[in-house]
Amino acid sequence: MAANQQSSSPRRLLLVEDDGLTAATISEVLTSHGFLVETVPGAAEAQRTAKDFDPDVALIDVSLGPGPTGADLALALSRSAPHVGLMLLTRHPDLRTAGLTPDDVPAGCAFLRKDQISDARELVAAIEAVLGDRADEVRSDQDPTRPFAELTDKQVNVLRLLALGMTNDAIARDMDAGVSTVERWIASIFRALDIPTSSDINPRIEAVRRYVAVAGLPEND
Repeated sequence: MAANQQSSSPRRLLLVEDDGLTAATISEVLTSHGFLVETVPGAAEAQRTAKDFDPDVALIDVSLGPGPTGADLALALSRSAPHVGLMLLTRHPDLRTAGLTPDDVPAGCAFLRKDQISDARELVAAIEAVLGDRADEVRSDQDPTRPFAELTDKQVNVLRLLALGMTNDAIARDMDAGVSTVERWIASIFRALDIPTSSDINPRIEAVRRYVAVAGLPEND
């Protein structure tokens, strides 16, 4: 059935990715698998393009640089073009490391980690699932083995703020908590990540190092 669809009318895919090399690579792969791909670098361009291109599915990076995030775009498209299938393709293990919550993403939006794609077939299969109204099958943010799955939402947020370089005082103000409470949260992160606090390793720096290795440098709100 997919082959017939491709031969008669290629599926139209809107790719929203601000990294030029990544965008070109994904576009080439999907074009070779029969998709008609339109690539844009940001949310504003995506919304304008969607009106004329009328995609069947949008593949969106979460982090799009300054301005609206990929999650913002997904919400906007879910309202302006509810027939478009939506998938977030990102290096983030889940929305929390991007400073987002489930409420920031529309229902029925798929989520796929880039590091889980070992070949083009897996990406195409994920897109086909979204096109087949099976987006719930593509939710790597719910994988219990994903990085930081053992951390609570609050702990992930504190870790993200640590990676932003914020002091305990600043974190306390940001989260409307006492400094001693923040200290307890940070200590609980070290325990959850099995980071020793009595060695030659600075536990705060080690926690931040692990965050950056998994999710990259966080963007300042």
